[in-house]
Amino acid sequence: MTGGDGHDGKVMTGTPKNASVGGLSTDERIQTLVLQEFRLLAADADGTAARIVAASPNGIEPPIPLLTSIDDRRDVATLRAVHAQEPTDTDEALHAELDPLVLSWEPLKHYGVRIAERSQTRSSYFRLAVTESGINSPGVPPVTLREASAGDGMSSRPVGLIWIGAPVDTYAGILVLLGSYADPRTAVGDPVGWPLPLSRDLGVRIYENRPA
Repeated sequence: MTGGDGHDGKVMTGTPKNASVGGLSTDERIQTLVLQEFRLLAADADGTAARIVAASPNGIEPPIPLLTSIDDRRDVATLRAVHAQEPTDTDEALHAELDPLVLSWEPLKHYGVRIAERSQTRSSYFRLAVTESGINSPGVPPVTLREASAGDGMSSRPVGLIWIGAPVDTYAGILVLLGSYADPRTAVGDPVGWPLPLSRDLGVRIYENRPA
Protein backbone atom coordinates (compact mmCIF):
# COMPACT_ATOMS: atom_id res chain seq x y z
CA MET A 1 0.00 0.00 0.00
CA THR A 2 1.13 3.46 -0.72
CA GLY A 3 0.21 6.72 0.86
CA GLY A 4 2.71 9.12 -0.57
CA ASP A 5 5.15 8.38 2.23
CA GLY A 6 7.96 7.00 0.10
CA HIS A 7 7.09 3.30 0.44
CA ASP A 8 7.29 1.14 -2.65
CA GLY A 9 3.73 -0.20 -2.43
CA LYS A 10 4.58 -3.69 -1.19
CA VAL A 11 2.39 -5.15 1.53
CA MET A 12 4.72 -7.33 3.57
CA THR A 13 3.80 -9.96 6.12
CA GLY A 14 5.43 -8.11 8.98
CA THR A 15 6.87 -4.76 10.03
CA PRO A 16 9.74 -3.87 12.36
CA LYS A 17 8.97 -3.20 16.00
CA ASN A 18 7.80 0.37 16.67
CA ALA A 19 7.84 1.12 12.94
CA SER A 20 5.62 3.82 11.48
CA VAL A 21 3.95 3.31 8.11
CA GLY A 22 1.98 6.20 6.61
CA GLY A 23 1.42 7.67 10.07
CA LEU A 24 0.42 4.31 11.58
CA SER A 25 2.41 2.78 14.42
CA THR A 26 3.00 -0.96 14.69
CA ASP A 27 1.62 -2.72 17.76
CA GLU A 28 3.33 -6.09 18.10
CA ARG A 29 1.57 -6.80 21.39
CA ILE A 30 -1.47 -8.04 19.47
CA GLN A 31 -1.13 -11.81 19.14
CA THR A 32 -4.44 -12.99 17.67
CA LEU A 33 -7.47 -11.65 15.83
CA VAL A 34 -10.70 -13.38 16.87
CA LEU A 35 -13.59 -13.34 14.39
CA GLN A 36 -17.17 -14.30 15.25
CA GLU A 37 -19.62 -14.35 12.35
CA PHE A 38 -23.33 -14.93 12.95
CA ARG A 39 -26.75 -14.48 11.34
CA LEU A 40 -29.46 -12.43 13.02
CA LEU A 41 -33.15 -13.32 13.07
CA ALA A 42 -33.79 -9.92 11.51
CA ALA A 43 -31.66 -7.03 10.32
CA ASP A 44 -30.45 -4.84 13.19
CA ALA A 45 -32.57 -1.89 12.02
CA ASP A 46 -32.88 -0.29 15.46
CA GLY A 47 -29.26 -0.93 16.42
CA THR A 48 -30.02 -3.25 19.36
CA ALA A 49 -27.30 -5.76 18.47
CA ALA A 50 -24.80 -2.99 17.74
CA ARG A 51 -25.46 -1.39 21.14
CA ILE A 52 -24.98 -4.73 22.91
CA VAL A 53 -21.62 -5.18 21.20
CA ALA A 54 -20.58 -1.60 21.95
CA ALA A 55 -21.50 -1.94 25.64
CA SER A 56 -19.75 -5.28 26.20
CA PRO A 57 -16.59 -5.28 28.35
CA ASN A 58 -13.52 -4.79 26.18
CA GLY A 59 -9.94 -5.95 26.43
CA ILE A 60 -6.79 -3.92 26.07
CA GLU A 61 -7.47 -2.88 22.48
CA PRO A 62 -10.22 -0.36 21.64
CA PRO A 63 -13.34 -2.24 20.50
CA ILE A 64 -14.42 -2.69 16.89
CA PRO A 65 -18.14 -2.00 16.40
CA LEU A 66 -20.58 -4.59 15.09
CA LEU A 67 -19.85 -5.18 11.41
CA THR A 68 -22.67 -5.82 8.94
CA SER A 69 -22.45 -7.65 5.62
CA ILE A 70 -22.76 -5.44 2.55
CA ASP A 71 -24.71 -8.28 0.87
CA ASP A 72 -27.21 -9.21 3.60
CA ARG A 73 -27.81 -7.09 6.70
CA ARG A 74 -28.79 -10.17 8.70
CA ASP A 75 -25.19 -11.41 8.44
CA VAL A 76 -22.96 -9.67 10.98
CA ALA A 77 -19.59 -10.14 12.65
CA THR A 78 -17.52 -9.09 15.63
CA LEU A 79 -13.74 -8.82 15.58
CA ARG A 80 -11.37 -8.35 18.50
CA ALA A 81 -7.61 -8.10 18.82
CA VAL A 82 -6.19 -10.18 21.66
CA HIS A 83 -2.93 -9.73 23.57
CA ALA A 84 -0.92 -12.62 24.96
CA GLN A 85 -2.53 -12.51 28.43
CA GLU A 86 -6.12 -12.26 27.14
CA PRO A 87 -8.50 -15.19 26.37
CA THR A 88 -9.12 -16.14 22.75
CA ASP A 89 -12.22 -18.26 23.33
CA THR A 90 -15.88 -17.25 22.96
CA ASP A 91 -17.04 -14.22 24.91
CA GLU A 92 -19.77 -16.11 26.76
CA ALA A 93 -21.37 -13.01 28.31
CA LEU A 94 -21.67 -11.25 24.96
CA HIS A 95 -22.83 -14.50 23.34
CA ALA A 96 -25.63 -14.84 25.93
CA GLU A 97 -26.80 -11.25 25.47
CA LEU A 98 -26.93 -11.56 21.69
CA ASP A 99 -28.37 -15.07 21.55
CA PRO A 100 -32.08 -14.02 21.58
CA LEU A 101 -31.39 -12.00 18.41
CA VAL A 102 -29.36 -14.69 16.63
CA LEU A 103 -30.55 -17.32 14.18
CA SER A 104 -27.21 -19.14 13.87
CA TRP A 105 -23.58 -18.85 14.97
CA GLU A 106 -20.57 -19.66 12.82
CA PRO A 107 -17.58 -21.37 14.42
CA LEU A 108 -15.15 -18.95 16.06
CA LYS A 109 -12.14 -18.22 13.85
CA HIS A 110 -8.63 -17.27 15.01
CA TYR A 111 -6.06 -15.43 12.90
CA GLY A 112 -2.38 -14.95 13.51
CA VAL A 113 -1.33 -11.33 13.05
CA ARG A 114 0.63 -10.41 9.93
CA ILE A 115 0.16 -6.65 10.27
CA ALA A 116 -1.32 -4.67 13.18
CA GLU A 117 -0.92 -0.93 12.79
CA ARG A 118 -3.03 1.99 13.95
CA SER A 119 -3.03 5.73 14.36
CA GLN A 120 -3.23 7.51 17.70
CA THR A 121 -6.63 8.83 16.56
CA ARG A 122 -9.35 6.20 16.69
CA SER A 123 -11.05 5.31 13.42
CA SER A 124 -14.78 5.90 13.00
CA TYR A 125 -15.51 3.69 9.99
CA PHE A 126 -14.37 0.09 9.55
CA ARG A 127 -14.55 -2.32 6.66
CA LEU A 128 -13.61 -6.00 6.92
CA ALA A 129 -12.85 -8.54 4.19
CA VAL A 130 -12.66 -12.26 4.96
CA THR A 131 -11.92 -15.13 2.62
CA GLU A 132 -10.95 -18.78 2.86
CA SER A 133 -9.31 -18.65 -0.57
CA GLY A 134 -5.61 -18.29 -1.31
CA ILE A 135 -2.66 -20.20 0.09
CA ASN A 136 -0.43 -18.74 2.81
CA SER A 137 3.01 -20.30 2.57
CA PRO A 138 6.63 -19.18 3.00
CA GLY A 139 8.34 -17.79 -0.05
CA VAL A 140 5.27 -16.18 -1.60
CA PRO A 141 6.25 -12.76 -2.98
CA PRO A 142 4.61 -9.73 -1.39
CA VAL A 143 1.46 -8.33 -2.95
CA THR A 144 2.08 -5.12 -4.84
CA LEU A 145 -0.69 -2.52 -5.05
CA ARG A 146 -0.34 0.45 -7.34
CA GLU A 147 -1.08 3.89 -6.01
CA ALA A 148 -4.41 5.27 -7.20
CA SER A 149 -4.15 8.08 -9.73
CA ALA A 150 -6.52 10.93 -10.41
CA GLY A 151 -7.88 8.99 -13.36
CA ASP A 152 -9.10 6.18 -11.13
CA GLY A 153 -11.97 8.28 -9.83
CA MET A 154 -11.02 7.44 -6.26
CA SER A 155 -10.56 10.12 -3.64
CA SER A 156 -7.78 9.89 -1.09
CA ARG A 157 -8.86 8.75 2.39
CA PRO A 158 -6.60 8.65 5.44
CA VAL A 159 -6.34 5.18 6.97
CA GLY A 160 -6.30 4.95 10.76
CA LEU A 161 -6.01 1.19 11.26
CA ILE A 162 -4.78 -1.86 9.36
CA TRP A 163 -5.13 -5.41 10.67
CA ILE A 164 -4.17 -8.34 8.47
CA GLY A 165 -4.34 -11.90 9.76
CA ALA A 166 -3.86 -15.44 8.47
CA PRO A 167 -5.93 -18.30 9.94
CA VAL A 168 -4.04 -20.32 12.54
CA ASP A 169 -5.59 -23.68 11.68
CA THR A 170 -5.25 -23.73 7.89
CA TYR A 171 -2.91 -22.56 5.14
CA ALA A 172 -5.70 -20.89 3.15
CA GLY A 173 -7.46 -17.58 3.66
CA ILE A 174 -6.88 -14.10 4.98
CA LEU A 175 -8.60 -11.38 7.01
CA VAL A 176 -8.16 -7.65 6.33
CA LEU A 177 -9.63 -4.83 8.44
CA LEU A 178 -9.25 -1.19 7.47
CA GLY A 179 -10.28 1.71 9.68
CA SER A 180 -10.75 5.25 8.40
CA TYR A 181 -12.29 8.53 9.48
CA ALA A 182 -15.27 8.53 7.13
CA ASP A 183 -18.75 9.14 8.49
CA PRO A 184 -20.49 5.71 8.43
CA ARG A 185 -23.73 7.41 7.35
CA THR A 186 -22.11 8.65 4.15
CA ALA A 187 -19.57 5.84 3.69
CA VAL A 188 -22.18 3.06 3.48
CA GLY A 189 -22.84 2.22 -0.12
CA ASP A 190 -19.96 4.37 -1.37
CA PRO A 191 -18.67 2.52 -4.46
CA VAL A 192 -15.09 3.74 -3.84
CA GLY A 193 -15.13 2.97 -0.12
CA TRP A 194 -13.16 -0.25 -0.70
CA PRO A 195 -10.04 -0.10 -2.84
CA LEU A 196 -10.26 -3.58 -4.39
CA PRO A 197 -13.03 -5.18 -6.52
CA LEU A 198 -14.04 -7.80 -3.96
CA SER A 199 -17.39 -9.59 -3.77
CA ARG A 200 -19.03 -12.87 -2.79
CA ASP A 201 -18.53 -13.95 -6.41
CA LEU A 202 -14.83 -14.16 -5.55
CA GLY A 203 -15.48 -15.92 -2.24
CA VAL A 204 -14.93 -12.79 -0.17
CA ARG A 205 -17.24 -11.68 2.63
CA ILE A 206 -17.23 -7.92 3.25
CA TYR A 207 -18.57 -6.25 6.39
CA GLU A 208 -18.77 -2.64 7.56
CA ASN A 209 -20.10 -0.77 10.56
CA ARG A 210 -23.47 0.78 9.80
CA PRO A 211 -25.42 3.51 11.57
CA ALA A 212 -28.62 2.56 13.42
